[in-house]
Amino acid sequence: MNKKEIQNTLDYCDVAYEELSVGQEQSILITQHGGHIFGPFSDRYPEGLFWIPDSMQDRNRYQELIDKKIWNIGGDRVWIAPEIQFNIRDRNRYRESLDTPKTIDPGCFSMTQEYDTVHLSQELDLESYNTVTGTMHIRFRRSILKALNPLRKLPDYDGLMQNLSYCGYEQILDLSGSSEQDIFAEAWDLLQVRTSGTLYIPMYAPLHGADHYAPAGNHETLAEHGVLLRLTGDSQYKIAYKSAVLTGRFGYLKDSDTDDSYLIIQNYPNNPSAMYSEEPPHPDCAGDTGYSIHIYNDDGKSGGFAEMECNLQTIGKPTGISRSIDRLTTWIFAGPKTQLKAVASVLLGYSFPD
Repeated sequence: MNKKEIQNTLDYCDVAYEELSVGQEQSILITQHGGHIFGPFSDRYPEGLFWIPDSMQDRNRYQELIDKKIWNIGGDRVWIAPEIQFNIRDRNRYRESLDTPKTIDPGCFSMTQEYDTVHLSQELDLESYNTVTGTMHIRFRRSILKALNPLRKLPDYDGLMQNLSYCGYEQILDLSGSSEQDIFAEAWDLLQVRTSGTLYIPMYAPLHGADHYAPAGNHETLAEHGVLLRLTGDSQYKIAYKSAVLTGRFGYLKDSDTDDSYLIIQNYPNNPSAMYSEEPPHPDCAGDTGYSIHIYNDDGKSGGFAEMECNLQTIGKPTGISRSIDRLTTWIFAGPKTQLKAVASVLLGYSFPD
Protein backbone atom coordinates (compact mmCIF):
# COMPACT_ATOMS: atom_id res chain seq x y z
CA MET A 1 0.00 0.00 0.00
CA ASN A 2 1.16 3.51 -0.70
CA LYS A 3 0.57 6.62 1.40
CA LYS A 4 -2.59 7.63 -0.47
CA GLU A 5 -4.13 4.19 0.00
CA ILE A 6 -3.32 4.27 3.72
CA GLN A 7 -4.85 7.74 3.96
CA ASN A 8 -7.97 6.42 2.23
CA THR A 9 -8.27 3.62 4.80
CA LEU A 10 -7.79 6.04 7.70
CA ASP A 11 -10.38 8.40 6.20
CA TYR A 12 -12.84 5.52 5.76
CA CYS A 13 -12.34 4.53 9.41
CA ASP A 14 -12.77 8.17 10.50
CA VAL A 15 -9.28 8.23 12.04
CA ALA A 16 -7.97 11.80 12.19
CA TYR A 17 -4.31 12.28 11.26
CA GLU A 18 -1.71 14.91 10.46
CA GLU A 19 1.02 14.69 7.83
CA LEU A 20 4.50 15.91 8.77
CA SER A 21 7.50 16.43 6.50
CA VAL A 22 10.58 14.64 7.89
CA GLY A 23 12.97 14.89 4.94
CA GLN A 24 13.22 15.89 1.32
CA GLU A 25 9.96 14.63 -0.21
CA GLN A 26 9.52 12.27 2.77
CA SER A 27 6.71 12.40 5.30
CA ILE A 28 4.99 10.56 8.13
CA LEU A 29 1.33 10.28 9.12
CA ILE A 30 0.44 10.72 12.81
CA THR A 31 -2.94 9.46 14.01
CA GLN A 32 -5.01 10.90 16.83
CA HIS A 33 -6.22 7.36 17.57
CA GLY A 34 -3.40 5.95 19.71
CA GLY A 35 -0.82 8.45 18.46
CA HIS A 36 0.65 5.97 15.96
CA ILE A 37 3.23 7.16 13.39
CA PHE A 38 3.05 5.59 9.91
CA GLY A 39 5.69 5.84 7.19
CA PRO A 40 8.07 7.35 6.45
CA PHE A 41 6.82 7.54 2.86
CA SER A 42 9.04 8.42 -0.10
CA ASP A 43 9.42 7.74 -3.81
CA ARG A 44 12.00 5.09 -2.89
CA TYR A 45 9.66 3.42 -0.37
CA PRO A 46 6.10 4.49 -1.26
CA GLU A 47 4.64 1.84 1.07
CA GLY A 48 6.48 3.31 4.08
CA LEU A 49 9.19 1.66 6.15
CA PHE A 50 7.39 0.86 9.40
CA TRP A 51 5.28 -2.28 9.73
CA ILE A 52 1.53 -2.12 9.19
CA PRO A 53 -0.94 -5.03 9.46
CA ASP A 54 -2.36 -6.71 6.36
CA SER A 55 -5.80 -5.60 7.52
CA MET A 56 -4.88 -2.05 6.45
CA GLN A 57 -5.61 -3.25 2.89
CA ASP A 58 -9.19 -4.14 3.86
CA ARG A 59 -11.07 -1.10 5.14
CA ASN A 60 -13.71 -3.13 6.95
CA ARG A 61 -11.14 -5.33 8.71
CA TYR A 62 -9.16 -2.26 9.77
CA GLN A 63 -12.37 -0.56 10.89
CA GLU A 64 -12.95 -3.54 13.19
CA LEU A 65 -9.52 -3.02 14.80
CA ILE A 66 -10.32 0.66 15.33
CA ASP A 67 -13.82 0.02 16.70
CA LYS A 68 -12.58 -2.66 19.10
CA LYS A 69 -9.67 -0.43 20.13
CA ILE A 70 -7.08 -3.07 19.27
CA TRP A 71 -3.57 -1.67 19.76
CA ASN A 72 -1.85 -3.64 16.96
CA ILE A 73 -2.51 -1.20 14.10
CA GLY A 74 1.11 -0.58 13.09
CA GLY A 75 3.76 2.14 13.15
CA ASP A 76 5.59 3.83 16.00
CA ARG A 77 3.74 4.43 19.28
CA VAL A 78 4.43 5.58 22.85
CA TRP A 79 2.88 3.82 25.84
CA ILE A 80 3.19 4.26 29.58
CA ALA A 81 5.40 1.69 31.34
CA PRO A 82 5.95 -0.46 33.31
CA GLU A 83 3.97 -3.22 31.66
CA ILE A 84 4.28 -5.42 34.75
CA GLN A 85 2.45 -2.73 36.72
CA PHE A 86 -0.19 -1.43 34.29
CA ASN A 87 -0.77 -4.19 31.69
CA ILE A 88 -0.37 -7.47 33.60
CA ARG A 89 -2.96 -8.06 36.32
CA ASP A 90 -1.62 -11.35 37.69
CA ARG A 91 2.10 -12.04 37.57
CA ASN A 92 1.54 -15.75 38.15
CA ARG A 93 -0.56 -15.81 34.97
CA TYR A 94 1.25 -13.11 33.04
CA ARG A 95 0.43 -14.39 29.58
CA GLU A 96 -3.27 -14.85 30.28
CA SER A 97 -3.67 -11.58 32.19
CA LEU A 98 -1.74 -9.33 29.79
CA ASP A 99 -4.15 -6.65 28.58
CA THR A 100 -3.11 -3.14 27.55
CA PRO A 101 -5.48 -0.55 29.07
CA LYS A 102 -7.57 1.22 26.43
CA THR A 103 -6.71 4.47 28.21
CA ILE A 104 -3.10 3.95 27.06
CA ASP A 105 -3.91 2.83 23.51
CA PRO A 106 -5.91 4.19 21.79
CA GLY A 107 -6.28 6.59 24.69
CA CYS A 108 -8.19 9.83 24.30
CA PHE A 109 -5.69 12.21 22.71
CA SER A 110 -6.21 15.75 21.55
CA MET A 111 -4.11 16.56 18.47
CA THR A 112 -2.98 19.88 17.01
CA GLN A 113 -0.38 20.94 14.45
CA GLU A 114 1.57 24.10 15.12
CA TYR A 115 3.86 25.15 12.31
CA ASP A 116 6.10 22.09 11.80
CA THR A 117 5.24 20.29 15.04
CA VAL A 118 2.39 17.91 15.85
CA HIS A 119 1.22 17.81 19.48
CA LEU A 120 -0.66 14.95 21.15
CA SER A 121 -1.85 15.19 24.74
CA GLN A 122 -4.11 13.44 27.21
CA GLU A 123 -4.77 12.87 30.91
CA LEU A 124 -5.58 9.43 32.26
CA ASP A 125 -5.82 7.37 35.42
CA LEU A 126 -3.99 4.05 35.51
CA GLU A 127 -4.59 1.24 37.96
CA SER A 128 -1.47 -0.51 39.27
CA TYR A 129 -1.01 -4.25 39.88
CA ASN A 130 1.69 -6.66 41.13
CA THR A 131 4.45 -4.30 42.28
CA VAL A 132 2.08 -2.02 44.20
CA THR A 133 -1.68 -1.52 44.10
CA GLY A 134 -3.38 1.81 43.66
CA THR A 135 -4.01 4.45 41.01
CA MET A 136 -1.80 7.05 39.32
CA HIS A 137 -3.02 10.16 37.53
CA ILE A 138 -0.97 10.78 34.39
CA ARG A 139 -0.57 13.86 32.21
CA PHE A 140 1.19 13.16 28.93
CA ARG A 141 2.11 15.53 26.10
CA ARG A 142 4.00 14.30 23.05
CA SER A 143 5.43 16.68 20.43
CA ILE A 144 6.72 15.35 17.09
CA LEU A 145 8.93 17.36 14.73
CA LYS A 146 11.50 16.90 12.00
CA ALA A 147 15.04 15.92 13.10
CA LEU A 148 18.08 17.21 11.21
CA ASN A 149 20.64 14.79 9.78
CA PRO A 150 23.05 13.84 12.61
CA LEU A 151 25.94 13.56 10.12
CA ARG A 152 25.58 17.08 8.73
CA LYS A 153 28.48 18.64 10.69
CA LEU A 154 31.03 15.95 9.85
CA PRO A 155 33.86 16.79 7.41
CA ASP A 156 33.09 13.66 5.36
CA TYR A 157 29.35 14.36 5.20
CA ASP A 158 29.18 14.36 1.39
CA GLY A 159 31.04 11.05 1.17
CA LEU A 160 28.93 9.39 3.84
CA MET A 161 25.67 10.53 2.23
CA GLN A 162 26.61 9.62 -1.35
CA ASN A 163 23.59 7.93 -2.97
CA LEU A 164 21.74 7.89 0.37
CA SER A 165 18.51 9.57 1.41
CA TYR A 166 17.82 10.66 4.99
CA CYS A 167 14.76 11.45 7.05
CA GLY A 168 14.19 11.71 10.76
CA TYR A 169 11.90 12.91 13.50
CA GLU A 170 12.20 13.86 17.14
CA GLN A 171 9.69 13.19 19.88
CA ILE A 172 9.55 15.40 22.97
CA LEU A 173 7.85 13.32 25.66
CA ASP A 174 6.50 15.33 28.59
CA LEU A 175 5.23 12.96 31.29
CA SER A 176 4.00 13.90 34.75
CA GLY A 177 2.08 11.93 37.34
CA SER A 178 0.75 11.94 40.87
CA SER A 179 -0.31 9.21 43.28
CA GLU A 180 -0.58 8.62 47.00
CA GLN A 181 0.94 5.17 46.45
CA ASP A 182 4.52 4.23 45.50
CA ILE A 183 3.67 3.83 41.80
CA PHE A 184 6.16 4.35 38.97
CA ALA A 185 5.59 5.51 35.40
CA GLU A 186 7.77 6.17 32.36
CA ALA A 187 7.32 6.88 28.66
CA TRP A 188 7.91 3.78 26.53
CA ASP A 189 8.47 3.98 22.78
CA LEU A 190 7.64 0.92 20.65
CA LEU A 191 8.57 1.04 16.96
CA GLN A 192 7.15 -1.79 14.84
CA VAL A 193 9.51 -2.73 12.01
CA ARG A 194 9.25 -5.05 9.03
CA THR A 195 11.23 -8.29 9.21
CA SER A 196 13.65 -9.78 8.57
CA GLY A 197 16.86 -7.97 9.41
CA THR A 198 19.69 -7.51 11.91
CA LEU A 199 19.60 -5.25 14.95
CA TYR A 200 22.75 -4.04 16.70
CA ILE A 201 22.90 -2.62 20.23
CA PRO A 202 26.22 -0.89 21.06
CA MET A 203 27.50 -1.54 24.59
CA TYR A 204 30.39 -0.35 26.69
CA ALA A 205 30.63 -3.92 28.03
CA PRO A 206 28.81 -6.58 25.96
CA LEU A 207 26.22 -8.36 28.07
CA HIS A 208 23.54 -10.94 27.25
CA GLY A 209 19.97 -9.75 27.69
CA ALA A 210 17.27 -10.98 30.06
CA ASP A 211 14.59 -13.09 28.40
CA HIS A 212 10.87 -12.33 28.70
CA TYR A 213 8.31 -14.89 27.47
CA ALA A 214 10.19 -17.37 25.22
CA PRO A 215 14.03 -17.10 25.12
CA ALA A 216 15.88 -15.40 22.26
CA GLY A 217 18.27 -18.35 21.99
CA ASN A 218 20.51 -18.24 18.93
CA HIS A 219 18.77 -15.09 17.68
CA GLU A 220 21.12 -13.22 20.06
CA THR A 221 24.90 -13.06 19.49
CA LEU A 222 27.53 -11.15 21.42
CA ALA A 223 29.50 -9.02 18.97
CA GLU A 224 32.38 -6.59 19.19
CA HIS A 225 31.30 -3.84 21.59
CA GLY A 226 27.66 -4.93 21.58
CA VAL A 227 24.94 -7.44 20.79
CA LEU A 228 23.45 -8.58 17.48
CA LEU A 229 19.85 -9.79 17.24
CA ARG A 230 18.14 -11.39 14.29
CA LEU A 231 14.61 -10.06 13.84
CA THR A 232 12.71 -12.67 11.86
CA GLY A 233 9.00 -12.31 12.64
CA ASP A 234 8.54 -16.09 12.87
CA SER A 235 9.78 -17.02 16.36
CA GLN A 236 8.53 -15.24 19.46
CA TYR A 237 10.95 -13.76 21.95
CA LYS A 238 11.35 -10.61 23.99
CA ILE A 239 14.67 -9.63 25.51
CA ALA A 240 15.80 -6.68 27.64
CA TYR A 241 19.13 -4.96 28.28
CA LYS A 242 20.49 -3.15 31.33
CA SER A 243 20.96 0.59 30.95
CA ALA A 244 24.35 0.60 32.72
CA VAL A 245 26.15 -0.87 29.68
CA LEU A 246 24.14 0.88 26.93
CA THR A 247 25.11 3.92 24.88
CA GLY A 248 21.65 5.34 24.16
CA ARG A 249 21.61 4.21 20.51
CA PHE A 250 20.61 1.07 18.63
CA GLY A 251 20.03 0.35 14.96
CA TYR A 252 18.27 -2.01 12.58
CA LEU A 253 19.46 -2.91 9.07
CA LYS A 254 16.72 -4.49 6.98
CA ASP A 255 17.55 -7.55 4.89
CA SER A 256 17.31 -7.00 1.14
CA ASP A 257 17.67 -9.10 -2.00
CA THR A 258 19.11 -6.08 -3.81
CA ASP A 259 21.96 -3.72 -3.02
CA ASP A 260 19.50 -1.17 -1.59
CA SER A 261 18.12 -1.26 1.95
CA TYR A 262 17.49 1.02 4.91
CA LEU A 263 18.91 1.63 8.38
CA ILE A 264 16.76 2.77 11.33
CA ILE A 265 18.57 4.19 14.36
CA GLN A 266 16.97 5.09 17.68
CA ASN A 267 18.76 7.72 19.76
CA TYR A 268 17.42 8.15 23.29
CA PRO A 269 18.69 9.61 26.62
CA ASN A 270 19.91 6.45 28.37
CA ASN A 271 20.49 7.25 32.04
CA PRO A 272 21.82 4.42 34.25
CA SER A 273 21.02 6.51 37.34
CA ALA A 274 17.32 6.35 36.46
CA MET A 275 15.28 3.46 37.84
CA TYR A 276 13.79 2.02 34.60
CA SER A 277 10.97 0.29 36.47
CA GLU A 278 10.07 -2.46 33.98
CA GLU A 279 10.67 -6.01 35.20
CA PRO A 280 10.71 -9.39 33.43
CA PRO A 281 7.24 -10.90 33.96
CA HIS A 282 8.33 -14.13 35.67
CA PRO A 283 7.39 -14.15 39.39
CA ASP A 284 10.97 -14.91 40.45
CA CYS A 285 12.17 -11.71 38.69
CA ALA A 286 10.35 -9.33 41.04
CA GLY A 287 12.54 -6.29 41.70
CA ASP A 288 14.80 -6.89 38.68
CA THR A 289 14.77 -3.41 37.12
CA GLY A 290 17.19 -1.18 35.19
CA TYR A 291 16.37 -2.17 31.60
CA SER A 292 16.13 0.69 29.08
CA ILE A 293 15.98 -1.36 25.84
CA HIS A 294 13.53 -4.17 25.03
CA ILE A 295 13.37 -6.00 21.69
CA TYR A 296 10.34 -8.04 20.65
CA ASN A 297 10.23 -10.58 17.83
CA ASP A 298 6.78 -11.84 16.81
CA ASP A 299 6.09 -15.47 15.89
CA GLY A 300 3.88 -14.55 12.95
CA LYS A 301 0.59 -14.95 14.81
CA SER A 302 0.22 -11.18 15.27
CA GLY A 303 1.59 -10.16 11.88
CA GLY A 304 5.26 -11.14 11.85
CA PHE A 305 6.68 -7.77 12.93
CA ALA A 306 9.44 -6.92 15.40
CA GLU A 307 9.69 -4.02 17.84
CA MET A 308 12.52 -1.67 18.77
CA GLU A 309 11.60 -0.48 22.26
CA CYS A 310 13.21 2.02 24.60
CA ASN A 311 12.17 3.35 27.98
CA LEU A 312 12.63 6.88 29.27
CA GLN A 313 13.12 8.48 32.69
CA THR A 314 11.07 6.99 35.55
CA ILE A 315 8.79 9.23 37.60
CA GLY A 316 6.74 8.49 40.70
CA LYS A 317 6.71 9.06 44.44
CA PRO A 318 9.68 6.74 45.28
CA THR A 319 11.91 8.46 42.69
CA GLY A 320 11.32 11.97 44.04
CA ILE A 321 10.50 13.02 40.46
CA SER A 322 6.95 13.83 39.37
CA ARG A 323 7.75 15.05 35.86
CA SER A 324 10.22 14.15 33.11
CA ILE A 325 10.73 15.70 29.67
CA ASP A 326 12.68 13.38 27.37
CA ARG A 327 13.78 13.72 23.75
CA LEU A 328 13.88 10.66 21.51
CA THR A 329 15.18 10.83 17.93
CA THR A 330 14.63 8.43 15.03
CA TRP A 331 17.15 8.61 12.15
CA ILE A 332 16.53 6.73 8.92
CA PHE A 333 18.93 6.28 6.01
CA ALA A 334 18.11 4.48 2.75
CA GLY A 335 20.29 3.46 -0.19
CA PRO A 336 23.22 1.14 -1.02
CA LYS A 337 24.08 -1.26 1.79
CA THR A 338 27.78 -0.46 1.62
CA GLN A 339 26.96 3.18 2.36
CA LEU A 340 24.52 2.24 5.12
CA LYS A 341 27.23 0.18 6.81
CA ALA A 342 29.56 3.18 6.70
CA VAL A 343 26.88 5.30 8.41
CA ALA A 344 26.39 2.55 11.01
CA SER A 345 30.13 2.63 11.71
CA VAL A 346 29.90 6.33 12.49
CA LEU A 347 26.66 6.43 14.48
CA LEU A 348 26.75 2.98 16.12
CA GLY A 349 30.47 2.16 16.10
CA TYR A 350 29.79 -1.02 14.17
CA SER A 351 29.73 -2.15 10.54
CA PHE A 352 27.07 -4.78 9.92
CA PRO A 353 28.37 -8.07 8.50
CA ASP A 354 27.71 -9.04 4.89
